[in-house]
Amino acid sequence: MTVALTKLLIAILIVGLAFIIVRFLPDQTMTEDERRRELAALARKLQLQFKCKSDFDLPRRFSFLTWLKSGIINYAYNIFNGYYRSEYLVTIFDYTFSDGKYSYYWSAYVLEMKANFPDILISHESRESRFAEVLGQSHITFESAEFSRAFRVRTADKKFAFDVCHPEMMEFLLSNQDLTIEIRGNVVAVLFEDWLRPEKVESNLSRLIEIRKRLPKYLFTKI
Repeated sequence: MTVALTKLLIAILIVGLAFIIVRFLPDQTMTEDERRRELAALARKLQLQFKCKSDFDLPRRFSFLTWLKSGIINYAYNIFNGYYRSEYLVTIFDYTFSDGKYSYYWSAYVLEMKANFPDILISHESRESRFAEVLGQSHITFESAEFSRAFRVRTADKKFAFDVCHPEMMEFLLSNQDLTIEIRGNVVAVLFEDWLRPEKVESNLSRLIEIRKRLPKYLFTKI
């Protein structure tokens, strides 16, 4: 038997074993109870309050955020709240809504600031149609062709768009292209079309903080 044939047989065996493992072993997907327990443990680690029960008031509180306006039935659950690192007032939560036929599951990371900023939404081209009619503005074009291809920035205040999307911010966003960012009034939020995953919450929260840190200081002195 040649060396090449031996390698081929080994490769076939590995693929076959992988198929058997995926096909026949029990599903290891985390249950909702397990997810909730891990989220509660994470809240304790982050020194944030945690409430797992459904909250119909929270979506109304943040209803100015574009993603929280959808659905005839909408509520938040698995809610983190408090001062992260004793400095940043954050609220993190699962969000679900129903259009009467289907249910959808999103999550939001919201940071409240001492500010009153114009509205701006930084989203992706594939999601653009969902927000275009809501905001009623065309997107802003930037000198960076790469950034303009990756993101759509919508706001009525073009100067504010360039204040927020400066070169350092654009570099950060290009390295984190799964983010959708919305700034409205006194909050900055990152939003995901996915429920909270315990293994990602801390890193997503850190990315929210990084966005806040990259907002120019002079924007806050104008308030």
